[in-house]
Amino acid sequence: MKRLSVINGLRGYAILGVIYFHLIGVFFNRPGWYVVTISDFPVFPLTYLGHGWLGVDLFFILSGFVLYLPYANGSRELKTKTDWWTFYKNRAYRLLPLYYLTLIISIFFIVHESNVHDWSFWKDMIMLLTVTFNFTKETFIPQQNYVLWSLGIEVLFSIVFPLLVWLIVKKGIVKFCGFVFYLSFMVRVISVFYPEYIVAPHLNLIKDSLFGRLDDFATGMLICHWFVTNWKQSFFEKYSIPLFLFSIVVITLGCYLSDYVFLQYFRSYYEPLINTFFQLGFGLLTLSLLHMKKNPIRFLYTNKLVQLCGMMCYSLYLWHGNMRMVFMADYSALRIIMYCFFLFSLSFLTYRYIEFGNKKLGDILPK
Repeated sequence: MKRLSVINGLRGYAILGVIYFHLIGVFFNRPGWYVVTISDFPVFPLTYLGHGWLGVDLFFILSGFVLYLPYANGSRELKTKTDWWTFYKNRAYRLLPLYYLTLIISIFFIVHESNVHDWSFWKDMIMLLTVTFNFTKETFIPQQNYVLWSLGIEVLFSIVFPLLVWLIVKKGIVKFCGFVFYLSFMVRVISVFYPEYIVAPHLNLIKDSLFGRLDDFATGMLICHWFVTNWKQSFFEKYSIPLFLFSIVVITLGCYLSDYVFLQYFRSYYEPLINTFFQLGFGLLTLSLLHMKKNPIRFLYTNKLVQLCGMMCYSLYLWHGNMRMVFMADYSALRIIMYCFFLFSLSFLTYRYIEFGNKKLGDILPK
């Protein structure tokens, strides 16, 4: 399967945004960091500084795209039990070895702070080992490595993925996506009435469950389908730059809506729409870049450095939380430099020898 440099680049910016949010974002008070009042109405000219967490939303969309790509282009099928088993085996081999390695190291760092004679400790361990921590409010964001919550959603998506492909084959991509978008939106609407399930300033056990986020993945699958079938190809090629600029506007509006809801200028009933704005914005961004000819804009997303970050995103994501706990006792410039050096060095080693230890180095580097 031909590597798509744009997808690698988007993954690169997604992981850099998440690392920024967890490392430097602490200096900027969410939302928007800086507020300007115009006619008694707040405006956030630097809203992006408070939204590095959007990298996770983009990851979910791109995950749907990448997982569905070989099935959309016909190079793989999910018709028999053997096909399903092969998918699960390959997916487990891709995700679990590095997950368990980072989990073991995380446990070593926190076990001295835990009471091993307490049942709650062993319950947490069981849920981490079985990747079921997303099902309770107490463990949705694991204390052993707080970034794992989204990996849990990713694993759940992988479990239901063959069923989703089967539904697409039976009902078609349009009906499938229509149903998923409706389902996920209604789940997020329900979450508004259960604020007691909020687990972080922008995370809710219901809203950010698999079903609340399934339309993120479906967005990626729909984009993949359009890309593979060359749907409206001439239109996207002709208007790729205007669509790119429009996608930035939509994403910015999503950030503003998030800010206004968070600060209670808008009622919480608007919160379910936030994900929809980001799906539309990131969807148009991805489509415009996939159809864009070589130019400075496309180069920003396809240069080898950002591509390499994207290709290493799984290692970078799993390690960056642990490394922050080790290095960031304070936020001096030296510690930040040390953190970045060791994070990228360790991530490259696990990317090379654990994620793709069976491949030649040249096959896992940007082309």
